[in-house]
Order: sequence, then structure tokens, then C-alpha cells
Amino acid sequence: MNSFRFAVLGDTHYCTFRNRTPECRSNDSERLPDYFRYAFMTDTLRTFADRIRRERVEFLISTGDLIEGGTVDPSPEEREARALFESCSPAFYLAQGTHDIPRKDPAWRRIEHGKNVFLILDYTNWNNTQRSWLLRELERAKDAEHCFVFAHPPLHLFGRHFFYSPEFSPEVAAILKRFPVDVYFCGHTHNQTVSIHSGMLQITGSSVGFPAQKTIPLEELHVLPDEPENHCFWGIAEDSTPAYWTVDVDGEALTLRWHSLKGEAELRVRKRFAPPEIVSVPPFTRECAPLTLADYCRIRCGWINVFTANKGKKGFRLRLNGTDLGAAPESSCYAARRVQLLPPEVLPSIGEENRLEIEFPQSDVFAAGSFSLELLLLDGRTIRSAVAPELFVCGESPDFEYARSRAETVRGGERRTVMLAFLPRNQKDAEGGFPPNARI
Repeated sequence: MNSFRFAVLGDTHYCTFRNRTPECRSNDSERLPDYFRYAFMTDTLRTFADRIRRERVEFLISTGDLIEGGTVDPSPEEREARALFESCSPAFYLAQGTHDIPRKDPAWRRIEHGKNVFLILDYTNWNNTQRSWLLRELERAKDAEHCFVFAHPPLHLFGRHFFYSPEFSPEVAAILKRFPVDVYFCGHTHNQTVSIHSGMLQITGSSVGFPAQKTIPLEELHVLPDEPENHCFWGIAEDSTPAYWTVDVDGEALTLRWHSLKGEAELRVRKRFAPPEIVSVPPFTRECAPLTLADYCRIRCGWINVFTANKGKKGFRLRLNGTDLGAAPESSCYAARRVQLLPPEVLPSIGEENRLEIEFPQSDVFAAGSFSLELLLLDGRTIRSAVAPELFVCGESPDFEYARSRAETVRGGERRTVMLAFLPRNQKDAEGGFPPNARI
């Protein structure tokens, strides 16, 4: 019986303040450079490294973005990151990520462990040579006990609708569908998902994020596509609860465990390509909830969660329940952490259903979607509306290709309205003497 354990992490974005400016000159967290957050997250990475050492894994694989980069010479930080993770196991392997130092030699490779095959791809250099190599190696791996594939971007997107790799992902997805591949491990989007695609598991992970933040279910910030051949078992929103994975291989059986500073989750595949058994899920904090009558007088403040990708002229504008909120936060890559704070005068207008008007910028290329309304109450609770299902896209960008069929095509300067609704209250609360949309 061939039994062993390996570990997977990725999107570590290792960096320090060396050769960077550590001072925070703005209280606007959305405008801080990424390295400002990531430099404070190295303690989490060191904790992960300590835990992986205790797991006694045979090897550790990163799905890319080992470092943040962005300095004149990123090699010192790469050496530090490699030293940290090479200390975790007898071998450490890296799939090339967007932020990693480009390699002179091909960065794709085959690894064997007993009768198991591991294929590591380089999405930054997807070309005919690598394509031919992958086809040959998958053909050779047909009789393997397991075949695992690793690369930086997901083949199937969940949540980050407009954050795609069209030169790599659709073609590789089509190739892997032709061969017996057990699991595809990836990262890139900084959210985390466990999904299945025609029998192949896709594990999307992120080892960077705010360790103290609540574990936010992905479906509370994004609408998840759920098709017969593409099913998501669970997902975690961007920036929430960084983690790593261990995989126990025991003959045909696989046990995959998600490890974070907040807890663990587990799934098992008892027989090759059998449907996975979800043993446990991450410690989710669910905040999509009804807004009760008593809550109306406890609203301290609120904001709109905004996801946009504007490749041209800036200028999204929002109105909530008839009140102008001004220009929406700028974003070029459908990123998390973008919020539109509500002015105090709009708070009395909030009800179970809320009308959000979106004025698109006078731009040729943009996308928007995943809007939701979030409220902080005086008692410390956070209540979030259901996410609006609408997606909007204008113009051509490679990032938009995956979601285009699910989005409405619009033009610059047009307006659209979406409804931001809280979960319905129960009948007892609704019969408390006030109409359903009463203001207190």
C-alpha cells in the first residue's frame, strides 16, 4: 500500500518592508499598496511553516505567488521565502505565479512518488512546447495510481467573476477533462473553494489574508455559478481566513484537510473518482440574516460592498433608495476590500428591500457585480443582505471572458437598478404591530 502525505499552499506573497515605505499615510485601507498588508502577514506564514513541519509531509508544493515582488531586486525576499518553506519538508516545489521572478529555464515539471504523478505547470509561459509536454505526461500518467496537477490560476472561477486567465485556463481545462486527473490545485484569486468538474476536484487556496477576520462564506459576497458539471461544495471570500492543505494518499483513497488558524475542514475520496465525502467545513460566520424591526433603531453605520473592474475612465456612481452616494471606489481587477460608505441621511431609508441605482462610467471597458448591503448595529452584530445576482460588462478584456455569458452587456453612461434584499423576517416578527417596511 502506497501511503504518504504532502502539503499545498500558495499566494503567500512573502514580503518585508525592506526597500519599501512602511509608513501609513492614509486611513483609506483600499488605497494602501498590497505589500503594506502582506508584510504584516509573514507571522501567519511562519506559523503555517511550523505546523507543516509537524505534519511530517513528504514534500510541499506552492501554487504560485511565493513573493509579492515589486522591488528593484526581489531576489532577497525570494531567498527568504524559499528558505522558510524549504525547511518544512524534504522537498519544496513551486508553480510559477504572477508575482514570482521569471525563470530562464522551463518552470514546468513532472514529479513521481511511487505510482503517483504530480505535474506542475507554468501559466505565465503557456506555449506549444508546454502544451505538447503536458499531453505527453498525461498520456504517460494514465496508469498512475493518482495524477495531481498544479498551476497558479483556477480553471473554473467562483466569485472573482472577472479575474480570468483566458490564454491558459479554458485550454488546460479541456485537456485535463480528457485524462484521469484526480485534483487540480490552484490559487490566484485569493478566495478559496472546493469544487468538482466532471469528476476532477479543483482546490483553490490562499495562504494570505487577515488571520483574525471572520470566515466569510463566498456565496455571501458573490453569486456562485452552479452547473451540473461544475459544482462548488464550499467557498471562502477573499482576504478571509488564510490556510494551507494537507493530502493523505492511502492507495486509492484520499483525505484532504484544510488548515487555518481558526480551525480545519476535511473531505475524503474513498475510491478514485468517487464523489467526495464532505466530513467538515470551515468555521463559517454567516451574516446574511433578516433585518428585524428592533434592528432598525440599532443601525450604527452601513456600506455597499462594491466589485468593479474598470479598465478605462473612472466614474461609477451609486444611489441607494434615492440618495446619491457619490463615486464608487476605483478598482482595476474586481478586488475585495472595496466598499461605499453610506452617509447618515440614507440610514433611515433602509428596509428589507433596497434600491441600488448604478450609473456606469463613460468608458469603453468595465465590469461590475456582486453588490450587497452591509450594516453594523449598535450591539456589534453585522447583518448583510443577499448579494445581487446581476453582473454587468462593457467592452473587451481577457479578464471578462469567463463571466461574459452570465453578464448583461451594457454601455458607458447607462444606468441599471438592482435590489439589495435582506432575508425575510419570520411571520411572528412581521405581525408585531408594524408594517413590513416600517421605519422606527
